[in-house]
Amino acid sequence: MSEILLRLSKQWIAGQTADDAIRMAKLANARNIRGIINKLGEHIELEKEVQATVKEYLNILRRIERDKIQSCISVKLTQLGLSINDSFCYANVEHIVQEAEALGNFVWIDMESSQYTQTTIDLYFSLLNKHKNVGVAIQAYLRRSEDDIRNLILKNGKIRLCKGAYRESAKIAFKTKQEISSNFAKLLKLLFMEGKEFAIATHDNDLINEALELNRIYPKDFEFQMLMGIRDDLNRS
Repeated sequence: MSEILLRLSKQWIAGQTADDAIRMAKLANARNIRGIINKLGEHIELEKEVQATVKEYLNILRRIERDKIQSCISVKLTQLGLSINDSFCYANVEHIVQEAEALGNFVWIDMESSQYTQTTIDLYFSLLNKHKNVGVAIQAYLRRSEDDIRNLILKNGKIRLCKGAYRESAKIAFKTKQEISSNFAKLLKLLFMEGKEFAIATHDNDLINEALELNRIYPKDFEFQMLMGIRDDLNRS
């Protein structure tokens, strides 16, 4: 079982180092695909480890610029100090966003489990007041997500819509595949009707086709985002 899991994970993990990530992003660029580089891991509780993570993201941004790679980055707030202190986390994220801004790059903020949803959105809005090169993920399986997307649209937020991958209570999250896909489709329509810039993170054929059909009716500036090694047939088309 461990060997199978390792093989499955290897197909969408670029490698162990920043060099590996840059190399894979460059290969993706050669196929006309932009990259999003993300350092795995979350819930870092030691300040020195957070600081090392910040340093690594700054290094990745500079490597992207130096090597002329078409790629942005994606961060998790619990990698950057949210498990320690909100203000400490904000300072770290803003440092990364400022560096990206100076380099003409973009930062996505991943959404983690529901205990962090409101804090993540609050921190995102604080960043958005000063920086336009930052977006946030919203999870279609959460019942609150329609309201969150409406608030983000009102404030010109940049949204990555994904299904969500954490174990959550039925009180706050849709549980069946059909319910989640149905809500995803509903939120897609909202984004195409009222949104501006957004990303659609899914490998689901039905939802991809729904997005393409909506874009014919409501043309928008959007992109599909997929994990490396999954649905490469679509990435190449």
